[in-house]
Formats: sequence, C-alpha cells, structure tokens
Amino acid sequence: MTGERPEPRQDRALLSRALKRLRTRSGRSKPEVAAAMNLSVRAYERFEAGDIRFNLDYVHRFARATDCDPNAILLAMAMGSPEFAVRSADNRFATILMIALRRFDETVGDGLSRMEVRTLVSAVTAMFDGLAARPSTPDPTRTWLEQGQAELEAKRPGPGR
Repeated sequence: MTGERPEPRQDRALLSRALKRLRTRSGRSKPEVAAAMNLSVRAYERFEAGDIRFNLDYVHRFARATDCDPNAILLAMAMGSPEFAVRSADNRFATILMIALRRFDETVGDGLSRMEVRTLVSAVTAMFDGLAARPSTPDPTRTWLEQGQAELEAKRPGPGR
C-alpha cells in the first residue's frame, strides 16, 4: 500500500477534493475565496466541503475567484478525477473541449445522430493520441522565443558610465 488515500467516489467528495486542491493551488485562503464569491466564510466552507447540494453558479464563481477552468471542475466530477481539474486549470483544456464540442454540434446538427460510433471513436481517439504524443516534443514557438531573447540579450550593450 502506498499510504495515499483512496480516491473519493461520491460526487460531493469528488467536488470537495477538486475545490480544495484548486484553492490551495491558487494560494488564496478560504475567507479570500468566500469574499470573491460573495459568500459568507461558513457558506463557502460548506460548499468546499461538499456539504451543500451541487450549485453550478458557485462552481463558476469559484473558478473566477481562483482563476481556474469551471468546465474542468465539471468534467473532473464526471470522470471521477479531481486531479483533472487541477491539471487543466491553467490551460483551460476542458473549456477548449466544450467550445469545440458546441461548435461541432452547431455545424453537424441532427447529422450527429446518424454518425457511426466507429467514426466518432476513431476521430476522438486520434485527437487524444496526437495530443498525448506532443508533450515529449519541444514547442517550436517556445524555442524561437528563448533563442530570440538570448540573441537580444547578447546584442544589448552592457551598462556603462
């Protein structure tokens, strides 16, 4: 046994775990987040602990208060992975997915119901497989920026009198 606590399985426990990790990541205290959400500290504590019914408005207020992705919180609950909310807090991955899904739905419309499961699975898994392969390759824009900054630094005259 690794000594780690088992992952929570109840919705409220999943939400609570994600919220606590996101608040800690943001560096904000409970009173700070409560004030930013326009809640009393006690109401916020009950929300973070999962002691109240799920409230979508609170999730969105929390996301604004902690600068994270509200859709990542929702998907984290659906996936049973509070870590997903933290992993995608900064890059807004879940919101990107939701925007793309909404646009796809608008474009395809009723045609979605006629699409083969095989086609959908192939397309979605190909996208995720491609993304999974990318972290191991360097980002050419970051390399370009770092090289450019080094060149600027090298050409910059030193301070003089």
